[in-house]
Amino acid sequence: RSNNVTILTSSSQTLQLHSKSKIYIKPSKELTTDAIINLYNRKDGIITFSDNQLKIRSEDNHKVNFSISGIGPGETEIVMNTTSNEIINISKSFIKVHVVHSLALVTINVVIGWIYFAAWTISFYPQVYENWKRKSVIGLNFDFLALNITGFIAYSIFNIGLFWVPGIQMEYLKLHPYGIIPVRGNDVFFAIHATAITALTIFQCFIYERGDQKISWTATILVAGSWLFAIISLIVAIAGKLSWLTYLYFLSYVKLGITLIKYIPQAYMNYRRKSTVGWSIGNVLLDFTGGTFSLLQMFLLAYNSDDWGSIFGDPTKFGLGLFSVCFDIIFMIQHYVLYKGNKTRGYEALVHP
Repeated sequence: RSNNVTILTSSSQTLQLHSKSKIYIKPSKELTTDAIINLYNRKDGIITFSDNQLKIRSEDNHKVNFSISGIGPGETEIVMNTTSNEIINISKSFIKVHVVHSLALVTINVVIGWIYFAAWTISFYPQVYENWKRKSVIGLNFDFLALNITGFIAYSIFNIGLFWVPGIQMEYLKLHPYGIIPVRGNDVFFAIHATAITALTIFQCFIYERGDQKISWTATILVAGSWLFAIISLIVAIAGKLSWLTYLYFLSYVKLGITLIKYIPQAYMNYRRKSTVGWSIGNVLLDFTGGTFSLLQMFLLAYNSDDWGSIFGDPTKFGLGLFSVCFDIIFMIQHYVLYKGNKTRGYEALVHP
């Protein structure tokens, strides 16, 4: 077994601004000669070392430690090298350090994350329940469903690939050697669950009353174009002309594009019918709750790490979250203000055009 440096403390450290943390390391095997370990900080202005050079004596071979102090909010990595020929691959050993304004905010952000995860997960069920209670899907736009299932299938494949396929994970870490896989178990669960519940909702469209509703040509072209793009990209990836990681990114672009447009058909349908009957307001309220808490978390994370570029430097995630919340507001105005009480009229308008 090759010798390397073992990080005895967690390889991911979070500490509050102006506080200290002690880190312990030791060689994975005994040394025959003394070894010098040099420490480097990949980003200035975030932490300082108590000592940037450590000596491991061969006669005791015990663990050694050093302290870090947080001097500025942000993220950095501690990397190492050595003059010892007995320790190899030390460049692969690194410690991620996250300095924050407040550790309490870290806990609050974790709680907020679970709140919006729960809200978004539960948000699919009010629509399923309303369809079952009414034994009708009149008022639920089929274009929205077709776009939604396409987006969630693409999102599921993206998450599964990065979470479970070692080859794709290796591709990612090769591009981001000091990064971490950006997909967690709850991301995979949410995507698969969303796909399954959306498929159940589509199944309800076949067994319950639906009037003259059908998927529009516009949505058919958009969905067919998305699948054609995904299939052609898959063939290119199988042929070895496209990396699997890039293929997954292509699928993520499909999901992003669909998220931008998927609510438009439902909002327009409500406007045309002058009614929101058939479109569950519970779904909207839970989605609004999830989206609002998600945006709140983004701002709190940006403040805590003094990293406003995470919001304004990468507007895609922020813009999509804000876009969804804005549509939820439109749906609430339609339901509670514009078309309040327009129930029978909206139902008859589709059954008897």
